[in-house]
Amino acid sequence: MEDFLEIGGKKFKSRLFVGTGKYETPELMLGAIEESGAEVVTVALRRIEIAGQKRTILDYLSELNVTILPNTAG
Repeated sequence: MEDFLEIGGKKFKSRLFVGTGKYETPELMLGAIEESGAEVVTVALRRIEIAGQKRTILDYLSELNVTILPNTAG
């Protein structure tokens, strides 16, 4: 029997949630998330700025197979 974390009908193998803040570059963020094995990534809503940017944080995260969990704190 495998042990899964189930949230909202989705099953996750990893119980680790990783945040997207404090990384110097998007590439470092992607590498850290990928190496951690996390399947859930938290994103502060204030970090999602769409206007005037070539690529948003959501564009970068779409390269990974992760579930995005909005973080409204702060």
